[in-house]
Amino acid sequence: MSHDIIVVGAGPAGLTAAVTAAADGFSVLLVETKEHIARQTRPCCSMWLVEPGFHNETCTFNDEKIFFHRNDFCIPYNGKIVDLHRSKRISAGGHCMTMGKKIMPIGRVIDKSNLLNGLLTEVEKRNVDIRQRTTCLGIEVSEKGVKARLRHQGAEEWAEAKYLLAADGVDSRIVQSMGMNKTRKIIIRTPMLHYYFADVQTPHKNCWVQFIGDGFNGVSGTMLHKPDSEGNRDIFEIGAVPPLKSGMGAKEAMDRLIAHPMLQEWLSPARLIKKMGCRWTLWTPVPEPAQNRVIIIGDAASFQEVENQGAIMCGYRAARAVAAEESGENGFAGYNRFWQQSFEFNDPDILKDTWKAFIFGYLGNENIDYLLGLAQGKLLDGYVNHFTCADVIFDFFKEQLPRIEKERPELAVKIKKFDNFNVEEHIVGEIST
Repeated sequence: MSHDIIVVGAGPAGLTAAVTAAADGFSVLLVETKEHIARQTRPCCSMWLVEPGFHNETCTFNDEKIFFHRNDFCIPYNGKIVDLHRSKRISAGGHCMTMGKKIMPIGRVIDKSNLLNGLLTEVEKRNVDIRQRTTCLGIEVSEKGVKARLRHQGAEEWAEAKYLLAADGVDSRIVQSMGMNKTRKIIIRTPMLHYYFADVQTPHKNCWVQFIGDGFNGVSGTMLHKPDSEGNRDIFEIGAVPPLKSGMGAKEAMDRLIAHPMLQEWLSPARLIKKMGCRWTLWTPVPEPAQNRVIIIGDAASFQEVENQGAIMCGYRAARAVAAEESGENGFAGYNRFWQQSFEFNDPDILKDTWKAFIFGYLGNENIDYLLGLAQGKLLDGYVNHFTCADVIFDFFKEQLPRIEKERPELAVKIKKFDNFNVEEHIVGEIST
C-alpha cells in the first residue's frame, strides 16, 4: 500500500509530524518499534526549558495545552508538572554552585507518557495508519519517492510513499542507510542506567542537580525531581556517569553513586520503583537534514538531543515542509534553514562553549570543591540551558580570578586555557561497555 508520507518513529517528533501531516490532508503511515507507543521505555529527564528564545522559540503552558509562539502551533498536555527553580552543581565535598532566577522557574519537568498519550490520541483521530512493533531497517530513495524496508514479527515488506520523515532517534538506521554518518563523528557512546526512587528526602527538591567530578565513589551523576505518579510522591530520577575511558559498566557506576554518603542519607527512606537504561550517543549534528524526499527530524540529526520541545518543533516543521513542497515551494530548503537557525549546537562556537561545562568536571575533585565553594550561598543568574550555562560558570570564575591566582595559581592557568578549548581534542568515541 502506498502513502503520501511515511513517518518512522512515534516519539514526540514522529507523533507531531504524523498528526500535522494528516491534518493537512496527507495519507500517513506511522511506524514504531514499540508495542505501546505512549509508554516511556528509555531514560528521559523530560525537562521543558522555559528560557525565552531557547531553540529560537518561546513556549507557555495554558488550558491543558503547550503553545509554541514563534512557530505558531500548540499541542495537548494535561499531565502533572514539577517547576524547577534551581540548577545546582554539587561537589563531593558538599559545596554547591546554584543557578536560577529570583522569582520564576527556569524549567519544568513533564510527564513524558502523558505527553505521548496526548499526541497519540490526536494521531488516532486523524486516521493515521499506525504500525506498532514494526522496525524500519533502511530506505531507498528515487526521484519519484521513497521505499522503506519494514520488519514486523520476523516478516519483512516494503512500504512506498512520496516522502519519508525519519524520527527514529539517536543512532538512526535511516541516517545510516542514507550514508549521512560518513561525515559525522561520535563524540561519546556509552551505556546509561537511571534509577527512579520515591519518598526521597533531599534539600534539593524542585532542582536539576549535577554531581560534579568523580569524588562520588569514582563517578559523577545527576538527580532530577519528577512529577508524582501512580500514587508515588517525591520521585527523583538518578543517573550515574562513569569516568571517560574507564571501562566501568553502567550498573557499577550507579551502585557507586548511590552508595556515596550524601546520597545514602537522601535515599535511606526511599523506595526504588523503576529502572531504565539505554546507550547514550553524542554525534556531531547533521548540517542539512532535509534532502532527497527525506527529512531527518528530532534527535536522529542532532548533537545529544533536541529536548522534547525541539523534537515537537521538528515534527511540526517537517510536515509543513512537505506541504510546502507539494504546493510548489522549496519546503526542504526552508526546513534546513529552520534547523540551522533554531538549534544552538549547529554553531561551532556555541558547541565549544557547551563542552566547557562538561570538561570542567575533570579539573580534579579538590579544585572542583574549591571552585564550587567560591559560589556557595550565591545565586548565579542562569537557566537550565546546556548552551549558556558554561558562560555563566566561567564568567563567575573569571570574576574570581584575582583570588584564584593568589590561592591556587596553577588552577588559574587551567581556567584561562578554557578560552582556547578545542572540542575535537575531546572526541573520545566508545568509552565503555
